[in-house]
Amino acid sequence: MPTTPRIARFLASRTGRWALTVASAALFLLVACNPDLLPLVPLVDAIGLDVLAVLIGAQLVATLPWLRMHTAQALRITGRALAGTLAGAICGYLRAVLFGLARGTVVIGKIR
Repeated sequence: MPTTPRIARFLASRTGRWALTVASAALFLLVACNPDLLPLVPLVDAIGLDVLAVLIGAQLVATLPWLRMHTAQALRITGRALAGTLAGAICGYLRAVLFGLARGTVVIGKIR
């Protein structure tokens, strides 16, 4: 399915409307708190918030494949590091349990 109908269907949903409201509030706060962005206020007033949202959405649609391509390797490396850390923590615990079973200090089903 092409991206445009997905975006339109998402924006028509309740979650999409909520996301646009939050994005609009964040944009207004960003413009209000940053004096460098004050020249954007007449632009938003002239073209309207909906057109500005479409322009920002077009920029995101153009940028997201590039971002996904460049973050995929970093996410893969991070996932492997987290999996290794988790495996190390679990293996240490399992090794202690196995040695305890071999020595007879740990019995499954009973507490000594």
